[in-house]
Amino acid sequence: MTTSREHTTGAGKGTCASEALLAEAARHGADAEVWTAWHETDELVCRAGTVERRSEVSSGATALTVWAEGNEGYAVRNVPGATDPALVTTALEVGRVLAAGNAVPAPRADRAPRTPPAAPPPRIGADAAERLRALTGGAGDLEVEMRARADRTRVRLHRAGTGPAEYETGVAQLFVRITARGEGTGYIGHQIFDRTVEGLLDRAERTELPGLTTLARVLASRPATALDHDDLLVDGRVLSRLLTLVTPAFLLDSVLEGRSPLKDRVGERVASPGVTLLDDPTSADCPLPTPWDGEGTPTGPTVLVEDGFLRGFLSSRRTAAAAGAPATGSAHRGANGEMPTVQPGHLLLSHTDDLGTEVRPGRTVLHVIQANGAHTSNPITGDFSIGANAVLVAPDGTRRNAGGITLAGNVFELLRSIDGHDGRVRVNRSNNSFTAGPGVWTRSLTVGHQDSA
Repeated sequence: MTTSREHTTGAGKGTCASEALLAEAARHGADAEVWTAWHETDELVCRAGTVERRSEVSSGATALTVWAEGNEGYAVRNVPGATDPALVTTALEVGRVLAAGNAVPAPRADRAPRTPPAAPPPRIGADAAERLRALTGGAGDLEVEMRARADRTRVRLHRAGTGPAEYETGVAQLFVRITARGEGTGYIGHQIFDRTVEGLLDRAERTELPGLTTLARVLASRPATALDHDDLLVDGRVLSRLLTLVTPAFLLDSVLEGRSPLKDRVGERVASPGVTLLDDPTSADCPLPTPWDGEGTPTGPTVLVEDGFLRGFLSSRRTAAAAGAPATGSAHRGANGEMPTVQPGHLLLSHTDDLGTEVRPGRTVLHVIQANGAHTSNPITGDFSIGANAVLVAPDGTRRNAGGITLAGNVFELLRSIDGHDGRVRVNRSNNSFTAGPGVWTRSLTVGHQDSA
């Protein structure tokens, strides 16, 4: 594993490397900015009380942006601290080929030079590894698999004429899969995120594993023959995945390109009263905090929906300039230094009304607890159909396996038909973008048995 001292030395070399690229760009008469990232990832997979795999990987990238003759060019090398002068000539040529024909927005210069990490970068040490192994022991009817991952990233952004800006961040992630065997086979998967591996394991052991074990055993029982129910509760595990289908509509580039059904609707009601949609990569609950985005724009809270009304969109420097609005700090690069694209950092759906969990007096609740993949989905119209697992919950709290179901509807209609939430926020990760939300009570979705769909 790369030590902390080696990591710091590598970053120091990155400063020298960025200075070399900036000087080479200046020799060609170009303004320039160098983005450099160092990534370290520990991963440990344990199943049935044994360690199946452990890996420690270091990677990184160098991305160069140049501005010359009114054009913006870009080149990337999958090596942190790259100094090859060909990066400059490549970026200049790309700029000429992609000549914008109009003014290119200037890069930001108001980011903090050095942003201290919110917490020490997470690592999977020997104690955590042993604890993970022990947690997967399981009972005779259970098979428990855990995949723990600790990501550490240092990002440096160096623009010609200014000092380098830098931040360090990290996230601990645990994927739990529990398989139970009874009258049939039932399984449930769950993701948990935290700033530390220790905090992650505490949450898993104290609050998550007992409930997941119970659900897996219910799903291993004989399925109910009918889906008769009074109310529908969509778990946060499912909602957070459905939110990824609606996210493109809230990106300003989608609006400018005519791909968002929310175009020209700012100020209109697009969700139920009480619904708020907030993106905030700096919040205390964000698994992977970032003080500024891939273009150096400071990040912060961006309200997209407030009490059901559309308030705005997420944007990058370029899309904001095209719309005549300030950028929201939502330009994110991939792990290999790809050109920034507009994405949320930590998109959270909330609702003012807490209607409680799955037990309701005098009512039978169909609780959709797990999505098993999209059969069909359309990010422009919002229509979707997914496979899912669900349980039927009687008024006394007794659970029955509802079996494999299909869940179909429209995510925009879902936003307009949320009655309240269950207080249990779940998080979904797609690369370094996170969507989160509680379970929601709704009337807008159609359910059916998979074998009859």
